[in-house]
Amino acid sequence: MILLKNCRLIPELTEGYAGTLADVAIDEEKILDIAEPGKITDFQGRVIDVEGSTLLPGFFDLHAHLYLTELNLLAIDNKDAVDTAFDVYEFSREYLRQGYTTIRDAGCPYNVTRGLMKARSRGIVNVPDVISSGRAITPTESGNDEYTLMYEVADGPVEFRRAARKQFEAGNDVVKLMLTGAFLNENGDPGQTIVTEDEVRAAVEIAKMKNSYVMGHAHGADGIKLGIRAGVRTIEHGCFIDDEAIEMLKDNDQCFLIPTGTVSIACLDEEMSTLSEGAAEKSTIYEKIEKECVNKAYRAGLKMGFGSDADYQNFSKKPGLEFIARTDWYDFEYLDILLQATKYSAEIAGMDDRKGTIRVGKNSELVVVEGNPDEDIYVMKKKPRYVFFRGEIIENR
Repeated sequence: MILLKNCRLIPELTEGYAGTLADVAIDEEKILDIAEPGKITDFQGRVIDVEGSTLLPGFFDLHAHLYLTELNLLAIDNKDAVDTAFDVYEFSREYLRQGYTTIRDAGCPYNVTRGLMKARSRGIVNVPDVISSGRAITPTESGNDEYTLMYEVADGPVEFRRAARKQFEAGNDVVKLMLTGAFLNENGDPGQTIVTEDEVRAAVEIAKMKNSYVMGHAHGADGIKLGIRAGVRTIEHGCFIDDEAIEMLKDNDQCFLIPTGTVSIACLDEEMSTLSEGAAEKSTIYEKIEKECVNKAYRAGLKMGFGSDADYQNFSKKPGLEFIARTDWYDFEYLDILLQATKYSAEIAGMDDRKGTIRVGKNSELVVVEGNPDEDIYVMKKKPRYVFFRGEIIENR
């Protein structure tokens, strides 16, 4: 057991305790007690005084690609399963070092993310909880040959059902569909819808049968609206979302937008980008439109999840990338960014009974940050002081 003394708490991320300074007792699995400083006595275990640093719930990234070593999928499309497995493990550990305790992988070859969870269940590794989607399902489309390892090609409702079933058969948790073209696919048109509504509904039907859901990659407004109508759980990226789609998502507790600010910044930053010439050109044309559209959706009051689409190369070099992207690239308020990274994402992922806020009885997945991120989000550019997860203590000092 561990007693964290003198923790600064953020009221919006804390349940069942009214103060802003507390001692918090945890074991390997759960938060045991939250009390005024000095009120927990006769404690048997390790005591850590965090000296007024801010205690946060573990972070979510609802749009990750754990095999993405650099921002050029074409360059890594020929890696074998063994190399991919090591890349995925390395990236997942870096996520944990930066305070992320839940990752939703949006497409990975060889079902490696599912294998990672099997290894953890056997006690071989300690990595964040990974919600795995397996291979992303796409129709026959120009540019598919650029990503042969990540895509599962299907055409028509029957094949979409079969492809969705294959992902669940392999042990994956959710299904990922390509509803529109992609920025990083040199031959893709990000604004163009590439699926039919009956294809999407077929995959949604299978996911519901498995008590799961579909995440839909969608940049263009028509593709976004098609996904909402067809019953997908999350709209990934949503770069060109329009007024009609925003209205469809308002007060909608069945479908949510997951913007990905990190990849937008990385596509335009010469130091961060390793894009092919064609993909880089598209990003330059479209990314500023994306910024305006996502900011408009935010100002309309949409509940959004936290996703990054980050690559390992940039993520490992620049801690806090998505936190900073949401204030430097988008125009989000600091507290809202923290809520998106924790409470809102837990709700969207259906895990809010055990994650997303600090409450007695919830998982002891906790992050200690030096400074006050609700007042100055830029403190997130430094790795957390401590990360607590499944009995492991990571100290970044």
